[in-house]
Amino acid sequence: MASIVAFVVGSGLSAVAGEVSGPFANQVSPSDVAQIKAAVSKERSVSHNVKKIEAVRPNKVAIQTTARTAVDEDTTYDFIAYKRSGGWQIDPDSIQISIEKRDFRTHGPDIIR
Repeated sequence: MASIVAFVVGSGLSAVAGEVSGPFANQVSPSDVAQIKAAVSKERSVSHNVKKIEAVRPNKVAIQTTARTAVDEDTTYDFIAYKRSGGWQIDPDSIQISIEKRDFRTHGPDIIR
């Protein structure tokens, strides 16, 4: 039983390594990543499947999430989160949505914005 707990805790920590890109990536802690993901999960107007976190300033990250919205369609959400008063908050005014349609004849994406 103890080995299972250690594996779960250990795998959670190692998943954070390399998750953040950008010029200030080294200033975003594993705790920050967990808080950012928690903020994303509470935001109703975006997908909760985080694909990219880019640290553009020590207190500002650009986030990209995606969702399969139809058999032949993915929706991508790009938005900003700020660290304020020790916690991360999504800026709802920054949310940009793009839709990627897939052509099953060629199996390649056709991007529609």
